[in-house]
Amino acid sequence: MSESAVRRDPVSLPNLPAWRPPSRGLTQLAYLGYDAAGGLAALLALPALPWLIGRGYGAGAGERLGRVPDAARRLATPPIWLHCASVGETRSAAPLVSRLRERLPQRPLVVSTTTLAGRAVAQADLAADVATLLPIDALRIVDRVFRRVRPRVVLLVETELWPGLLRAAAAVGAPVAMVSGRLSARALERYRWAGPLFPAALAHVGVFGMQSAADAERIIALGAPPDRVRVTGSLKASALPAAPLPPPLGGLDERRVLVAASTQPGEEEFVLQAFAALRRVYRDALLVLAPRRPERFDAVADLVAAAGLPWRRRSALTTTVGPEVQVLVLDTLGELVRFFPAAWAVFVGGTVAPLGGHNVLEPATYGRPVAFGPHTDNVADAAAALCAAGGGEVVRTPGELAEYWDGLLARRAAADAAGARARAVAAARSDALEHTWQMLAPLLGVDA
Repeated sequence: MSESAVRRDPVSLPNLPAWRPPSRGLTQLAYLGYDAAGGLAALLALPALPWLIGRGYGAGAGERLGRVPDAARRLATPPIWLHCASVGETRSAAPLVSRLRERLPQRPLVVSTTTLAGRAVAQADLAADVATLLPIDALRIVDRVFRRVRPRVVLLVETELWPGLLRAAAAVGAPVAMVSGRLSARALERYRWAGPLFPAALAHVGVFGMQSAADAERIIALGAPPDRVRVTGSLKASALPAAPLPPPLGGLDERRVLVAASTQPGEEEFVLQAFAALRRVYRDALLVLAPRRPERFDAVADLVAAAGLPWRRRSALTTTVGPEVQVLVLDTLGELVRFFPAAWAVFVGGTVAPLGGHNVLEPATYGRPVAFGPHTDNVADAAAALCAAGGGEVVRTPGELAEYWDGLLARRAAADAAGARARAVAAARSDALEHTWQMLAPLLGVDA
């Protein structure tokens, strides 16, 4: 595979001046300010510690403060360190992890995440040799961890730009690559407030594999060396399901199942309003409501109960969802994708709330039409492609979502046809793993 094939979309910024690495003095000053800000934040957070611990945020504190897991101390060789933010990013790395296991079976894998839910997925789905929470980035805490673990190479998934981690990798001589990288316009402006910090940090990254040409241009605008930037696509579309997964519960095949995936605060109400308009027409309709964060499971359950709808928690069911249940609150981890094959249509959250959107391609890979709100900065290319193909729809109000779902629930053939178009969009992007591997092979010391 040629270099031009890896750089699928040329990164063209004709007015960009030649890149120069930040001066040593400027880099040191930027990091000094970063560590000072981290120390100040830690001091200001001290009074809130009892409240945070009481809310469950104390779990994993040892790892965040630099405790190296025992398993990491016993690794026979320097590992590949893969860092993902949370559940979605960790799952998206599964095809890459499979390739790493196949081509580098002797190399251990350490997976770090920023959330407990992400760490659980790294343990269960990726079978990481070590799954850990990312140490605090400032105050050189992550530096001490890297000195003990000595990673061979560091891979960052999507938008995980942590200046301290990049500095720590450089200090132990571990090359760094960004895979399936993305950077929204809003994030670019936010990072620019840090002045020279991110240009200094990005100088430590050996290669950037970005999801789209727009992401590539934005990472260059933030300070990445242009000759290190590639357009490799999104790993989230790289693993088309080989066969339908078994349904997680009985009784789904007889229902018109709608899935609201990765919902954020305010979006559950949005979806419930849309569903309320439909359930009077489609008495067999079932809404599967999957909040993005586990700490919100109880609050969402209370919200559904207050709405007066017949509902159950997924964790309370063992075999079958009864015909009387109209809303199922998915309060378990790792099961969302098992509901996609049973769905007639899927709504993806983080898009009505102005958060930039979650993975719109994942349900598309299962051949399901996808609805989402207008805030899709994080997944703009995929969302636009789904809409253009007729496999996706932007909805701005509960009424618009109800209307879109009504058109699909009225005829299964219409839902299946829209789902087939969505799957075609995902399939067209399924070569991201090959492009990513071509980019990483020299860094890993293997043949492409």
